[in-house]
Amino acid sequence: MKKTIALTIMAIFILSLVPLAVADTDVAVNSDTSVDSETSSGSSDSSNVRVISTTSVRADTQENDNKSQRENMKDRLEKMRENSEKRLEKIAELDQKQRERLSKLNVTNLDKIMQLKSDRLEKLSELSDEKLEKIAELDQEKLEKISELNRSDIQKFLELNRARSKELAKMDFQALKMELKGINMLKVRNAHDLDERNLTQSVILKARADFEAAKEKFKESKDGLEGAREKLKESKEKRDDNATIENARDYLLKVSDALVSHLEKIKAKVQENSNIEANVSARIVAEIDAQIADINSIKADVQSATTKEQIKEDASRLRKKWNTLEHLVELYSKRVVSARVEGIVNQGLVLEKRLDHVLQEAKDKNISINVSAEVDLFSQKIAESKDKYTQAQAKLSEALNLRAGGEPADSSKIKALTDEANRLLKESRELIKQAHDELKIIVKEIKGAYPDADLSEDVEVEVEQESD
Repeated sequence: MKKTIALTIMAIFILSLVPLAVADTDVAVNSDTSVDSETSSGSSDSSNVRVISTTSVRADTQENDNKSQRENMKDRLEKMRENSEKRLEKIAELDQKQRERLSKLNVTNLDKIMQLKSDRLEKLSELSDEKLEKIAELDQEKLEKISELNRSDIQKFLELNRARSKELAKMDFQALKMELKGINMLKVRNAHDLDERNLTQSVILKARADFEAAKEKFKESKDGLEGAREKLKESKEKRDDNATIENARDYLLKVSDALVSHLEKIKAKVQENSNIEANVSARIVAEIDAQIADINSIKADVQSATTKEQIKEDASRLRKKWNTLEHLVELYSKRVVSARVEGIVNQGLVLEKRLDHVLQEAKDKNISINVSAEVDLFSQKIAESKDKYTQAQAKLSEALNLRAGGEPADSSKIKALTDEANRLLKESRELIKQAHDELKIIVKEIKGAYPDADLSEDVEVEVEQESD
């Protein structure tokens, strides 16, 4: 068996020599033909002597060129045979399984692998078929660099998603080692394993119920505002002071309820989202509760107001509160959006690994599915989206820290940071759409060639864990 595998690999090397040998022979034949053609061109006397003489010189020159070409070809073939012998010596040092893995590579990739030093060849031949093929796709320079890494770093590099591995492969060796040192891989079965915090189903369901209740209350308050406004307008026109106070009170109470229910909606979404860190969630919830308490305090004063002056003062306080809340609500809403985008990107990261799993599964069954370019593009779009929402989250974190430090919610600093985060989130979401377009193409191709493929199946994969 060992001999058979060795002979197989030897045959691949021999076949790889044929194209070059044929190409060199063709050159020589074509050159000889051109000499014969020139030799037959002479016709008469003196001109014939000149032609013959010229032709003779040319023929001698051509013959020398042909001889040189044949010697060069011989040298090249000899050098290739020597290289092949050296490579076969490397093969002989490997065990049966290692040789079997190498024999599954195509000629081009096998040739690249066999140019490596024996110790590097041995490390790579220990890889699984899938990972060996993946690393063999690298160009020679990058292959040499990656193969110089220790075994654990090679494994880590090959577990990275496509976009990330391409990024690292461009680095110089020392930078690559440092980057890999800081990377931790996490085994997951689905995107929820990447959540920032683990929420129980009961917590999630309660948050969703609270959101629906707040949503309904907000709608009721908002719907009642128009009628309350009209009644207030009529009482003012009639100069009915008692009715004006009563209608103004009713209007301000509905505004208060609308503000509270709107804040409750955002609060529920923050509590429900598992991609908002526990400390950030707690800070936002505490801030919202404080704002709700302020509004309820104003609401209590409105309920006890008996004069126009008291109503005007309460209305002014409520107006100032809304000016603050307007910017605060925008900040918290964008943090929720950012968390949603993170969840979608995490799904993409896990899905890419599932795609690779299914494609390898198809290959093992001799099913050909050529979507490598599309998967590469999908990976790139997800990586770019991740970069955008990460930048957005950094801007929002800075704004939240400023707010926690006493910075007014409507300050120019917080507004600028929120606007920039909003721009980045829009770009991130657009990249997700582009990734989804590529995914539709990929799934269509996979389902067409491999109908039994199951991309929804939870399969344990490794993804890069976010650094703290």
